[in-house]
Amino acid sequence: MPRARRSNISRQIRNARRIRNTANERTEEEQEIARKQRRDSMARLRASQSREQSEAARETARLAMRNRRANNRGQQIDNLRRRTRYLSSADLNRAAFRYDCSNDYSLHPSVCIGQVDVVCEYCGALKFSGETAGLCCMY
Repeated sequence: MPRARRSNISRQIRNARRIRNTANERTEEEQEIARKQRRDSMARLRASQSREQSEAARETARLAMRNRRANNRGQQIDNLRRRTRYLSSADLNRAAFRYDCSNDYSLHPSVCIGQVDVVCEYCGALKFSGETAGLCCMY
């Protein structure tokens, strides 16, 4: 039995770059002509298909999109798990002094970020619900 052919990522990247570069080098008129040709081609294809063929093609496209979305959802869940695992082992000592906006600190199991919805009775500042009275002002 022959070996399964492996995907060639570098070739795919090169091809995508080549296509993108050629598309970027076209003038506006050339792009409009290409769009018109694609529209005409699709119209001819749709006209040549029977109703059953077009329904089968739509069903195939629908199932392919559903599979892609399911795969993306699984990948997003894996990424979230990985990120949560990474953050749970992250060192939060003095983290406020070296804040990194790319980290979502709210995912860390030791971090509880609540709402700032309590008004200080002395200065009127908003603060967290468990914050010490007078911590925000010098009364």
